[in-house]
Parts: sequence; C-alpha cells; structure tokens
Amino acid sequence: MTSPTVLPQPPAPEPAAGHDSLGFLRDLADRSRYLLTSLPLALCSFTVLVTGLSLAAPLLVLVVGLPIAAATLDGAGWFAAQERRRLAAIGHPVGEPVYRHGRGDGLGRYTDRLRDPARWAEAVHGLVQLPLAVATWSLAAIWWSGAIVGLTSWIWSPLLPDGTQAHVGITGLDAFLPGVPRTVLDLVVGVVFAATLVPVPRACTAMHAALGSALLSSDSALLRQQVEHLSHSRAQVVHAEAQSLRRLERDLHDGPQQRLIRLGMDLSTAERRLSTDDVDEARVVIAEARRQTDEALAELRALSRGIAPPVLADRGLVAALVAAAVTCTVPTVLQTDVPEGTRLPAAVENAAYFVACEALANVAKHAGATHVDITLLTADGVVDLTVTDDGRGGAQVLPGHGLAGLRDRAAGVDGTIEVTSAAGHGTMVHVRIPCA
Repeated sequence: MTSPTVLPQPPAPEPAAGHDSLGFLRDLADRSRYLLTSLPLALCSFTVLVTGLSLAAPLLVLVVGLPIAAATLDGAGWFAAQERRRLAAIGHPVGEPVYRHGRGDGLGRYTDRLRDPARWAEAVHGLVQLPLAVATWSLAAIWWSGAIVGLTSWIWSPLLPDGTQAHVGITGLDAFLPGVPRTVLDLVVGVVFAATLVPVPRACTAMHAALGSALLSSDSALLRQQVEHLSHSRAQVVHAEAQSLRRLERDLHDGPQQRLIRLGMDLSTAERRLSTDDVDEARVVIAEARRQTDEALAELRALSRGIAPPVLADRGLVAALVAAAVTCTVPTVLQTDVPEGTRLPAAVENAAYFVACEALANVAKHAGATHVDITLLTADGVVDLTVTDDGRGGAQVLPGHGLAGLRDRAAGVDGTIEVTSAAGHGTMVHVRIPCA
C-alpha cells in the first residue's frame, strides 16, 4: 500500500504592520476600558452585597432573612457573570460556575442556595474586588494622565496665563534641576509613562484575572462533580452486578438445579424398573426424564443471556444481538446501521448486549407479545438501542427488578435509559450510550 502524498502547505502570510498596530491599540484600549469601568461596577457590587447581607443576617432568626440572603447571592451571581464576560473580552476567560442542584421546595430552595459554596465564592469576589479595583483604577488613571499631560504640556502650557505656568505640570523635578524648563521635564516623564502604558494595564488586568480564576472559576468544583458522578456510576454498576449474580443464583437454584435433581431421581427409578423387567414403566420414566432435560436446557439457555457469550467477544455486538434474537422465544427482528464485525468499545458492547437480553427476557416472561423489534443505531458518538414489543405493556421500573438493573447498568457507562410502557400498547426500552 502506497503512503499518502502530503502536499506542502504554503507559508502563512505575515501580518501587515498596520494590523499589528491596530491590534496593539485595540488591546490597550480594551484593557484600559476594563480597568476604568471596574471601579463603578465594584462599588455597585460591594454596596449591594454589604447592604443585602447586613439586612439578612439579623433577620435569619425570623426566617425573613432567608429570601433576602438568597436574593443577595443571586445579585452576586449577576455581578460575577458580568465580570466573567468582561474578563473574556480582554483575553482572560474564566470557567462557568457549577451550582449545586436545588431539590428543596418552599424555604428549602433558599437554604439550597445558601449552602452552595460557588455562590458564596461569587459573593466574596464581589466584596474583595473593591480594594483591587480602587488600586488598578488609580494606576490606570495616573498612567494615562501622566502620558497625555506629559507629552502635550509643551503645546498648551505656553497658552496659559503667565502666573499659572509655574504651577501646572506633572513633576516637581524642576526644584532639583532649576536650569531645565518644566515642559522638558514633563515631556521626559510623559515619555516614561507612555513607554510603560502597555505593561501596567496588562499587569493590572492580570491581577483581576487571578482573582477571578481563584473565586469565579469552577474548574475544581467541576472536577469534584465529575469524581462524584463517576463514584456514583461505579456504585451503580457494582450494585447491578450484585443483583444480577443474586438473581442468577436464585434462578439456577429454583430452575435447572431442581430439574437436574428430578432427572437424577427419574433415572434411578428407571434403573430399578429395568432391573425388574418392567420395561413399559421404565420407558415412561425415561420419557419424563428426557422432558426434564429439555426444560433444564431451555432454562439454562435463558439464564445464559445474562452472561457475555463468546460471540460477543469474538464477533462484536451485532452478531451477539443476532444470536440473542434467534434464541428468543418471541419472533424478533433486528435492524441496525452498524456493519457486522464493527467493534465498539468493550464496555459499550457489554452494556448494550445485556440491556437487550434483559429486555428480551422480560418480553418472553411477562409481556405476552407476538413480535419484538430491536433497533441499533450509531450517530454522533452515541449508540441508540431500542427494544420494542407489542405486548400488554404496563411495565414499571421498580427497585430490585430487572428494569431497575438495566438503568444501573446503563448508568455505569454514562448511558441513559427510558422505558415507555402504556397499558395495552406494548413496551419500548430505549438506551443511549456514549461511545466516542
């Protein structure tokens, strides 16, 4: 097989000097605008938070303080959202918050917000941002004023009345350098301010970005939430496997094991009949033993659907579903857009196969159906598996039952399951499993 030909990429055109200048000026303007507007917003945020929290604190014992405190935290969230938007506009994006999902009603919805550390972090940001905004606003105002006044004082200073010229300027160095004109000293200082006009706003905005990342970013909270989700999913998988093993043990004890005991007893009876030349009675007992063998084999085949067959490991999900459809006691049709032999992640194949087998087992035992449709589709990195029957319907997802086990098994691979089962209209089990 020949290797693909890689065509050389044409060199990227270098940006024109005019574009660099425009980008430089735009960045300076954006950062300066951010710094000069930070103080008014910080004052508003500080005023709202201090007023709201001061009003809510003494009223908490009367319960009236709960909605006031919750509304204050909502206000902190609004100011935090504005700060995230403003930081993103100057190239310092901050992650979105991860709030705890409230489950309470009535006063509970207020206490849920008061227990949320992300909301309190936003409130702390709204309080501590004020001293930082005062400092950075002052620096930005001083640097812009120094640059503008210093660079232009030689133009407008001679136009002032004679008595005021000696008192206008930005430097007092003329006291130490009496021979140097004030306008020259102002020009030198203005050049220094202008030369440092870029790094100073950048340093100031970097301090605001650091504060925002520390208090407004939810990266650690998101990571903690993902860990909690994975721990919960793992617990669900362990629970589902334990339930499956207990059910398999119970079914083996109540089904094939009892039939095998009966088979042994029947064979012993047939052996005694043959020893007494009672051939007709022995023939009847042997026929009954053969029936018990067929029934035990059928039950073992049904139970084996809960164990991954070799065909799943060897040939993939589609071939395993075909085998499950063939062995189902209800006529089953499989439709799929996955070519046979295509392999999906092992965890996805196992979960989808066990969901389909459990659904088929439920159909055979409880649905009273005459037809089953299995649909397996893949799109956008998601496996869609649907098992639909035309039975009596009315299935419910109850703790400890098969459908609840399907939900736990799907959750173990970050999947979701939906059961639709109206009485008299059959049952549809739809599971979605990400496989990207």
